[in-house]
Amino acid sequence: MAEVLYYNPIDLDKYDKFKKIAEEKGIDIIEVGKDNLDEKIGYLLGISGFDDSHEPRIEEDCDLDFDFVLFNGFDNQELFDFLDELRNNGANVQHKAGITDNNVKWTLRELLIENDKEAKTMGLVHKINQLIDKAEGLKSLHGEDRKVQRIIDEILAYFNDSSIFEIEIAKKHYLSLLDEVLRFEKEHQ
Repeated sequence: MAEVLYYNPIDLDKYDKFKKIAEEKGIDIIEVGKDNLDEKIGYLLGISGFDDSHEPRIEEDCDLDFDFVLFNGFDNQELFDFLDELRNNGANVQHKAGITDNNVKWTLRELLIENDKEAKTMGLVHKINQLIDKAEGLKSLHGEDRKVQRIIDEILAYFNDSSIFEIEIAKKHYLSLLDEVLRFEKEHQ
């Protein structure tokens, strides 16, 4: 049976919509909060073999004040239909994940930290891609700008080696490209 572990509902109107859609689809919701951060995901989902023992708190300073959804027991089509329904009704949750053989052994805190890092990374990658598209548009209008192209080449080389990815370095690349694209755009106004 499909179920959702829902952490820290922030927008209660959105959460009410979420609950209504889940109920209509026969999806159970397990509500958890900050008092459950150091419990294993398997325990929170009631999976046999996981007890209520707590893990020591990770000494990583993170802001975990966001809502999060973990999907368990969905087949692909059921999950996609549910996500579409949530999105169409303004009940989508940005931070989400599906259960895996690996994350079922993690504490809720560990999963939230990892998911937040991934969400921030994907957001930054999206912004970089939009900026590269903008630079390509400017290039087609005004010709190539060597500084812009050099930074794009650096970014592409950096992203081709995922073993060295660090979000702070990616942010620096983004900001450098942003500065140069804005300069190039201003020069051609």
